[in-house]
Amino acid sequence: MLTRFPIALICLSLLFLAGTSRADSSTPSPCEEWNSLQQAVRDGTMGREDARGEIIRLEARLREAYTGKSVHSPFHFPVKGYGPDSIGGERGSGFRPAGYNFYDGNRHGGHPAHDLFIRDKSGDGLDDVTGGPVEVVSMSDGVVIGVNPSWEYPSAIRGGIYVWVYDPADGLYYYYAHLSRVFVAPGDRVKAGDIIALLGRTGKNAWPRRSPTHLHFMCLAFDKGRMTPRDTYRPLLEAETR
Repeated sequence: MLTRFPIALICLSLLFLAGTSRADSSTPSPCEEWNSLQQAVRDGTMGREDARGEIIRLEARLREAYTGKSVHSPFHFPVKGYGPDSIGGERGSGFRPAGYNFYDGNRHGGHPAHDLFIRDKSGDGLDDVTGGPVEVVSMSDGVVIGVNPSWEYPSAIRGGIYVWVYDPADGLYYYYAHLSRVFVAPGDRVKAGDIIALLGRTGKNAWPRRSPTHLHFMCLAFDKGRMTPRDTYRPLLEAETR
């Protein structure tokens, strides 16, 4: 009996540790939590104050997990094969942040972004010169924190298929919308210039034939949880192209 007691105790300890390990492995990462949060905000299933509290909590987790773990690379223009002449409007006039509130989700106002247009007169989502799909690359280094991998008409989701990338070096959140296909998932690390998606025509306002094919490119600053739009016109002008 004396010899069996320690063995039983050891077995129970091992079972406890195994259970703890399984519990820890099932805990969602901050990227997975942020992805779930942005869906709730988008669909209006979470109140503003609760959502802002979660944004503040997850910002701290993201910074702790990813800040200082990579060298900041030069910005890359988000649409591969294109450059500043594809930016809609005159001298960045397409950026109109008035009326935008991140916590309004799919019902937000304003246009806190730049639309980057491609050569696609036929509206088939393909480049008129190459005849092929157009690749979307990450403008900055960062980690993928949100993805909507599918969209079908007549879904009212305005961004269609989209990707969110968090840049821990600057504390900025980049949003790439109206895609046709994504190649990344929450938790993936990306470098500036890495291909993250193919451009498309998904989204409530991008789907109609009257809408020219474009990437909706937005940047938000954390700003104590307010998620304030940041004008990227100057960085887009100076970004590397390839």
